[in-house]
Amino acid sequence: MNEKFEVNLSHLRSQSQPSLAISWCVTAFVAFFCVALAAASHGVVRPFDALFQGLGIDVPWPTHFLLATYFWLLPLFYLSLAAFAIAVQSSNRDFRTKRLTTVRIFLAMIVSVGLVVFILYLPLLTVASNLNDTK
Repeated sequence: MNEKFEVNLSHLRSQSQPSLAISWCVTAFVAFFCVALAAASHGVVRPFDALFQGLGIDVPWPTHFLLATYFWLLPLFYLSLAAFAIAVQSSNRDFRTKRLTTVRIFLAMIVSVGLVVFILYLPLLTVASNLNDTK
């Protein structure tokens, strides 16, 4: 700032080393869990696929779509989130944008896990609802 209280853009403050290290650690944490979810998604969805085939029930379309594409869609989604988190951290964006993007990626990961669990339990909820209707 000068005497007229104008911001001089050439004198922007750079981030300290500890804040950059913490930012990279948070990004690594998010990327690690994205990769772990990509690896675990195959083993989590497969038992539900076998369960629904064994019961012979008609599954709703979201569950049918997930069961038809889980072997490539979920790993692709989680690995894309991990790659995007690392790419944003490596970019020349400002520190605040990097931090907010990493938090958004983490929230997208959490919400997607909840959505996958809900979609997997949706046929069981419809069967339980049909059983209550027959009583």
